[in-house]
Amino acid sequence: MASFKRTKQLDFYVYVDTVVFTINRNRDTLPEDRLEVLVMQRPERKANKWALPGGLVEDQEALADAALRKVATETGITLKKRDIHQVGAFGNPDRDERFRAIAIAYMALVPHPGELNPQEHADNAAFKKYSELAKNKMLEFDHAEIINSARTAARKMLEDTSVALSFCQPKFTISDVRHVYEAFLQTSVDAANFRRKIEAVSGFVVPLDEYADFGSFPGRPPQMYKAGKLGNLPTPIRFRSTTDSLG
Repeated sequence: MASFKRTKQLDFYVYVDTVVFTINRNRDTLPEDRLEVLVMQRPERKANKWALPGGLVEDQEALADAALRKVATETGITLKKRDIHQVGAFGNPDRDERFRAIAIAYMALVPHPGELNPQEHADNAAFKKYSELAKNKMLEFDHAEIINSARTAARKMLEDTSVALSFCQPKFTISDVRHVYEAFLQTSVDAANFRRKIEAVSGFVVPLDEYADFGSFPGRPPQMYKAGKLGNLPTPIRFRSTTDSLG
């Protein structure tokens, strides 16, 4: 029988952190300024620092339940289990200077987040531009790394599923869909190439016998579309990768 050597017991804490993404719908916003991240300010924070909603997992509490609870109490946004997707584990020994903490990260795409109203362990909550968080080094702990990983996971979802359409109105133009992809790519994509990729996926979007009535166009106004019935796309919609990241 194999023998096992008893090792010193390690004291560590299990946390959850959740990255909630939304998109600024202003048509004139640059791609790098469209993507926004939900962050909050802890009462014990360092000056002008922000963090992801999250905290300690309680005894007998499932990880996903802890993530939903902390988002709700620290920001006022109510999510359901189907809204969140596990991104990974983050456990570098120096990620928290107070104690050894291992975080399980989740990600959610929320087209209509609603009003923010933190109730517990948060002085403030806000959606901040992804690009602004990087430029101004505003984040605590390793939350920049977590947000980068969540953005990678979100981009994969946009490539493989129809989730991008949840950010559009019931009737939308191809440009509306392109704006969603550009937000997560953090760069512009060629409009004609994008249209070809979208229309090549049968059942992804359905053309309508209607045309946009907003703005001024030099020629025929853009055609309107509605979402198809696809959940997973039979052909992934791939775009060149970008290296833009926080930190």
